[in-house]
Amino acid sequence: MQWTGKTRYPEQEIVVHGRDEVTRLFLHAVAIGASDVIFQSGRPVLAAIHGDLFALTRVWLQPSTMARIATDLSSTDSIMSKLFAAQDFDRAVTIEDRTGSGRDAEPIRHRFRINVTAGYYEGDTGVQIVCRHIPAEPPTVATLGVDDDVVAQSTPAQGAVIVAGETGSGKTTTLAALIRRILEEETPIHGNILTYEAPIEFVFETVPSASCTIMQHEIGLHLPSFAAGVRNSLRRKPGLLLVGELRDMQTVMASVEAAQTGHPIYTTTHANDVAHILRRLTLLFPADLQVQAFHDVLGSSHMLVSQLLVPRVGGGRVCLREWQVLTGSVRREVARAGMAESVDTLRTIIGRGEQGRSMKVTVAMALEQGVIDIATARRVLERYGYGDARLAA
Repeated sequence: MQWTGKTRYPEQEIVVHGRDEVTRLFLHAVAIGASDVIFQSGRPVLAAIHGDLFALTRVWLQPSTMARIATDLSSTDSIMSKLFAAQDFDRAVTIEDRTGSGRDAEPIRHRFRINVTAGYYEGDTGVQIVCRHIPAEPPTVATLGVDDDVVAQSTPAQGAVIVAGETGSGKTTTLAALIRRILEEETPIHGNILTYEAPIEFVFETVPSASCTIMQHEIGLHLPSFAAGVRNSLRRKPGLLLVGELRDMQTVMASVEAAQTGHPIYTTTHANDVAHILRRLTLLFPADLQVQAFHDVLGSSHMLVSQLLVPRVGGGRVCLREWQVLTGSVRREVARAGMAESVDTLRTIIGRGEQGRSMKVTVAMALEQGVIDIATARRVLERYGYGDARLAA
C-alpha cells in the first residue's frame, strides 16, 4: 500500500522485523510527541500526534510480521489463536530507553497500553495493535489544567467522582492527576488507596506520600473483574478506590455498595455529557431494576464530570470540562424529576452554575482566552446539544 498522508520518518529508516525495531519505533514516537502508535496488517506503522496520523515507516506490514509483533508485545505464544477465536488482548508494556545513559545509569522507562484485535484484511484475518503512550510520571492537576473547583470537590468523605468522555479523552489521565495530588498533598483522604484497572496505566511508585499507600491491580491478572475488585477492596480498609470503568451492572452495584458504606470512589464511564451519566449507568440494568438503580447511583454519586480533548490554537490539544456536584438539594431535585426526566433536569441544574459549570460556559471561556477557535467551539457545542444558535448567547 502507498501511504499518501503525513510522515515523520526516523532519520535512519526502520524496517520492522521484530522486537528491536518495534522498540526503536516506540522511542521515536515518544521523541516526536506521539500519543499512540498503530501497527496494522497492510499499513505502515502509524503514529497519532495531536489527533493526526503520521507514517513512521515506508514499508507496510506483512501478516507474518504482524504475528511476530503481536507475540512479542503480548508475551503470549498463543496470541494468534486467541485472535482467531474472536478474543482481543489488553496489557501494558514497558520499553527501556538507554540512549545517552551511562553503563551504570538507570534507563528511562516508557509505558504503553496495548490492545491487540483481529480484523478483515484482503479476504482473510489481519491484526491491528494500538499502543497508547503513558508518561513515566503521573501528571499533576496543574499541568493538566484541572479546574480549581473540580480539584476542590475531588476528595469527598464518601461517594463517587465519575468522569465521562469518549475513548481517548483523557479520563484516566485526569484521575491519575487527582490521585497524585492525594499522595503528595494534605487532603481529607488518607490510608490505603486501591486501584483496579484493565490494564494498569500510570504507576505511582516514584510519587512520595506521607499519609497514603497505594496498591494497583490489573483486572484479568490479579483479579477476575472490576466487580470482584470492589468486593475485594472492602476487606482491606480502603481510603480510596479507583475502578477503571463502570462497564456492567455488577460493577455498578458493587461500586454503589462501596460508596454507600462510606468510601470515596474514582471511576469512569462513556457518556455524551454530564446530564447523560446517570441514564447511561441505569441502562446497564434490566428494565425492572432500572428505577431502583437510578436512585442508587444518584444517591451514591458526589460529582459528575464530562471532558473532551480538542485542538488548541497554536498546536497541541486542550481538555474542556463540564461538571456538577450532586449536593443534597440537587439529588432531591433530580429524584423528584425521575429517571425519564433526569437528562433535562440535570441540564437545567448545570445551566444554573451552582457548584457546577456547563460546557457552554467552558467553551465561551476558552474562546475568550484564545485557547480554541470558533470552528472548534461550534463543534463542541453541537456535540453537547447546544447548537450554533447558542454560541453567541
